[in-house]
Amino acid sequence: MRRHGPVEYEVFLIGVDQARCVGCAECVTICSTGVFEMQGGTAYPVRPESCLNCQGCTGICPTQAITITEI
Repeated sequence: MRRHGPVEYEVFLIGVDQARCVGCAECVTICSTGVFEMQGGTAYPVRPESCLNCQGCTGICPTQAITITEI
């Protein structure tokens, strides 16, 4: 089925507070869409466009270093 008209997409800004990140990689493990990668011992959101806003990463982060904001 072909869809006509505009298609809406949700886009999220993913933030990782590098001062709070302890490098546990829990966010990398829990994210099913591969938003995060470890670089230099801390997590980086390398594919924020893949975020589904499931909040798994924010819930599992032991230092609450991750924020997700809809833009």
